[in-house]
Amino acid sequence: MNRARGFTLPEMLTVIGIIGILAAFAFPAMTKFLATQAVRSASYDLFADLIYARSEAIARGTAVSLQAVTSTDYKLGYRVMLTTPATILREQPARDSQIQFTGSQGQVVFDRSGRASTQVFFNIIPAANVTDPQDYMKRCIRLDPSGRPRSTEGAC
Repeated sequence: MNRARGFTLPEMLTVIGIIGILAAFAFPAMTKFLATQAVRSASYDLFADLIYARSEAIARGTAVSLQAVTSTDYKLGYRVMLTTPATILREQPARDSQIQFTGSQGQVVFDRSGRASTQVFFNIIPAANVTDPQDYMKRCIRLDPSGRPRSTEGAC
């Protein structure tokens, strides 16, 4: 007698139900994880670009600026530029991740000694779709008086 091979419908429905229950529990944790990673990625990129702008100002002996494309919303993108002649050295495109990425100024200018023209801080936090974001999910980047960036957990 030939026996049929494979799974029965009740077995498949049971497995699909278990997977659905596990996914329902994992989804909120995954949302927070993805938001935290988006914030970290943005902060690492900004930190590297601030160091690059400062080192280019020192190496070239001229002012170099890092400026937001629009206002103080760095999520829409920013550029590292020579001030004279106006030349783009690096450009960061807009981010599509769910974060809020703002600065206290629309630009920071490093003089030829690497010092920043003003005290600037950048606040990078998860967007409103993450309920109750914890401090470990946020990043604050500040420039110290010498122009070096410092990154800390939590909002500024």
